[in-house]
Amino acid sequence: MARLGTASKYLFGYRASEHSRVRGYNPNLAVRPEEAELDSGDRDKVIARLLDARRNNPLVRSLCRLRETDVVGAGIVPRAKSGDDELDAILEEKWREYSASPEITQTMTMREVQMQLASLPMIFGDGGLFLHKSGRVQLVEGDRIGLENGGRDVFRNPYGSQSNSIDATNKRIIEGIEINSEGRPMAYYIGNRNDGGGLDDVRRIIGRNFIFHRKVMRPNQLRGIPELASVCDDLQDVEEYDMIEMVGAKVAASLSAVIKREGATDFELSATADGNNQAEQLQSFEPGMFHYLEPDEDVSVISPSGRPNSDAIKYLEYRLRKIGASVGVPLEFLLMTIGQSSFSASQGMVLLYQATCEANQRDLFSVMSRWWRWRVGKWMKDGEIEVPEETNPFRVDWQPPSFKWINRAAQVKADQAYLTMGALSLDDIASTFGTTAGEALEKKAKNISLARKIAEEHGLDDWRELFNPLPTFANVNLVDLHEDKKVEETNL
Repeated sequence: MARLGTASKYLFGYRASEHSRVRGYNPNLAVRPEEAELDSGDRDKVIARLLDARRNNPLVRSLCRLRETDVVGAGIVPRAKSGDDELDAILEEKWREYSASPEITQTMTMREVQMQLASLPMIFGDGGLFLHKSGRVQLVEGDRIGLENGGRDVFRNPYGSQSNSIDATNKRIIEGIEINSEGRPMAYYIGNRNDGGGLDDVRRIIGRNFIFHRKVMRPNQLRGIPELASVCDDLQDVEEYDMIEMVGAKVAASLSAVIKREGATDFELSATADGNNQAEQLQSFEPGMFHYLEPDEDVSVISPSGRPNSDAIKYLEYRLRKIGASVGVPLEFLLMTIGQSSFSASQGMVLLYQATCEANQRDLFSVMSRWWRWRVGKWMKDGEIEVPEETNPFRVDWQPPSFKWINRAAQVKADQAYLTMGALSLDDIASTFGTTAGEALEKKAKNISLARKIAEEHGLDDWRELFNPLPTFANVNLVDLHEDKKVEETNL
């Protein structure tokens, strides 16, 4: 049994919730079921540590900020695909109006809700949206899903024997989620936090009224695990090491000199004429300070050695790369030092980081699609929209914010080649700018119409001249300009 307990610790335990001998903690030997990676108590510990880190650790704040800004940015907007252009325009317009205050408190915009959803898995592991009958949603963080008064679930032993957490109605509940015999979530138990760390006023929310958002690492995993749980100790180590180096540098910089006295013992303290202690007077040094020593005293100036530590930056960079790698964020993005790398290296990092952002965006798309289906269904039920036959108002694509390219000119040439080959469509290219092919062509048509009008007003023979590149004057003689000589527009 001792071996079984030890094995279960390494198979199912998270060090972020456990305490090792090095850190002065007692290991948790609890056995986990297939559906649960953390029990309620361990989950609370992990979330509490990460919440404190988000408040006080700039690295965690930076990671959360990157997840929110690079995944959501200016907002993820819908592109209705019902099959009817008029209906699509109506649905998109109603969603824009709804996006002004979609949350139950009416204090958050759609973009703010999306940003909160994007960062939920990092700190809480999971959470979701409670679909209120009013048509608005309520954000629910993962620590609000569970049993009342700190109740613990009864788990299934992964080695064969089985026991259930069963109430009077024979419902099987795992970590605040009610599941059926097939493991499908049927209801969620959501409560309010109390001062004791538990939950009060827990309500049973049926599955169709709650959109659950989480990331899993294996099949049959029911609850999500905070993404930063695996680097919780690393974050603490980096913060402590940085503080130690800072204190060491301060001490080294503050200690200026040592006063040596011949024949004096450790307890011999001479008094000055004013009765003050000589040793206490020499404990502080100021710029331009003069001090007269006694005949038997000597001053040895201390030259700080090893501070600042030249290897500290390399060590911290290694630890930071490890932390960033856990959530797919390169060090250069974490510390905002991408300009210090070569162009090729920077472009490679951008592409890898974009792949991570796109994966996180697709996770968010699934949440938004369920939200869209519910909201459109209510509009149809309330008679606010009429759906023609042979259309599907629930079909929708989601347009995330466009990524900024390092070399836009090279990308434009590549897009033109792909378009000629048929590998890309106008919609594909327009989507990188956060728009559609139709919207892009409409903008182009408006620009041409405006250019024609302005050219006619100013007597220009060809409106296309307004779209020519501006002349460059790098090789123009300034004397010629000063003398009002005509400059040949060779670069037009």
